[in-house]
Amino acid sequence: MLGFALYSAGVLAPGVSSLSELLTLFRTGKSSVVEPQALPVPQMLPANERRRASQAVRLVLACAEQAMLNSPYTPEQLRCVFTSDEGSGEVCQQMLEALATTAQVSPLVFPNSVHNAPSGYFSIAYQNRQPAVSVSMGYDSFAGGLLCAVTDAASSGQPVLFVAYDLPLPEPMRSLLPIQYATASAWIIASDSGQQSGRTTGHPPAQAPLALFELSLHHTGASTAQPPPQWLPGSWAANSSVQSFAVLALLADGHGSCEFVLGAQRLCVTLVNAAAAC
Repeated sequence: MLGFALYSAGVLAPGVSSLSELLTLFRTGKSSVVEPQALPVPQMLPANERRRASQAVRLVLACAEQAMLNSPYTPEQLRCVFTSDEGSGEVCQQMLEALATTAQVSPLVFPNSVHNAPSGYFSIAYQNRQPAVSVSMGYDSFAGGLLCAVTDAASSGQPVLFVAYDLPLPEPMRSLLPIQYATASAWIIASDSGQQSGRTTGHPPAQAPLALFELSLHHTGASTAQPPPQWLPGSWAANSSVQSFAVLALLADGHGSCEFVLGAQRLCVTLVNAAAAC
């Protein structure tokens, strides 16, 4: 069993641009906007990197910026775990089209195709020199990434930025993985309620966490993915990152748990204590 403290969270999805708006969607089943919003240009990047930033980079940085607004830690202190089902299908499509036509791939396009591109842009934007991990495990990506982030926080004693994200894939790839909309959440976590803040700070954060959670793994043999909760739009069902929304929704009630498939096991996330129902 592993415990972690959630200090802040950012959320992006069609009609949802904050944790509070996600909780409103949970309570009412209705979002204010049905169409996806344009992703902002990351102003914290130097001009050259801003021009080259892919949709994946824009999504990750915008969501991470939300989480860091209410974080007791500075960006330079955060170890990082980024997780996504397929990364940037938009850039992969550009590369495939180039190979099928001119057989030449632009050296400016290729760096954005790799799964750790968002972590590289984050390190440039915030001068972050902490270790960063990129996880991709298909629909199990959220569960695998969360387990990685929590174990990293526990083993290092440092706070971790955990970002789960998915972007729509262009055709014909969308027929294989029907992700229609961009979704993401970013969490600032530490290994416990804040009694240890890590090697970079030397003292606990003054800010109390939003909530304390516990993770546990259960071997179940062959497992099948559970559908997302009914309050979430069905068009988001293919997004692994949307599983994070179900966990954050526990903050509204102040109790509960969620289970997610992770290979032949199930990862159980239980809300142990919340500062107050959000």
